[in-house]
Amino acid sequence: MKKPVIGIAGLTASSDPGMFISGERVHAGSTYIRAILRNGGIPVVVPAASLAEDPEGALSGCSGLLLPGGEDMTPWYYNEEPLPVIGVFRPEIDKAWLKAMEYAVSARMPVLGICKGHQTINVALGGSLYQDMSLQEKESGHPVIQHMQKYNRSYLSHHVEVEPGTRMAAIIGAGTRETNSMHHQAIRKLGEGLKVSARACDGTIEAVEDEEGLIVGTQWHPEDLIDSAPVMNRIFADLVERAGKFRWENSAKKS
Repeated sequence: MKKPVIGIAGLTASSDPGMFISGERVHAGSTYIRAILRNGGIPVVVPAASLAEDPEGALSGCSGLLLPGGEDMTPWYYNEEPLPVIGVFRPEIDKAWLKAMEYAVSARMPVLGICKGHQTINVALGGSLYQDMSLQEKESGHPVIQHMQKYNRSYLSHHVEVEPGTRMAAIIGAGTRETNSMHHQAIRKLGEGLKVSARACDGTIEAVEDEEGLIVGTQWHPEDLIDSAPVMNRIFADLVERAGKFRWENSAKKS
């Protein structure tokens, strides 16, 4: 049986002028690719331009969608203007990823969102974000812990509490788990149809999912933990398993 193809929403980056490979390039982090390969899937990077132009066509060969980390989410898409605390945001990338998410929901394609991808899921379903976690601290009246760790990405820097009875609990276990953390934005208002499956001790939403198990989001970066915290491999194994089921169901419909 062929392995499920997982489409990774692509980012773009430009090298310095005058370099041999100067110019804009489409890319995805190699740790995402490695995590999917290790857990039985075939990763394919899908350019944002393709997702913006024709999300259905761009994802037609895929059985699952991975929305990875990236820059800040454009606040326009949750009806806010940028505040001084926001970082770099790129409306053209966000528009493309939101279109990909919209198509995946309509097609009932399995989705995994990581960090910015987790936030993209929430915004696509009508939720909002804190443009910076200092605003969460101000609103809640409680201090937030460090969410932008200062050591390498494979380091386990804080704890999350996984809710019993959730899909995330079925994947990595309920209760306290150690994660990495590299973000300064977070979910504020939860998107429609989503429920919280993990939180940090300061109340930050660290994982979300839908009721059917088609959509899973993590604020932490499990792709960088597949060696230092092997339980995180299960998040990618789950995506691949869900993608395999999606492919089989679609094949059965066509036959």
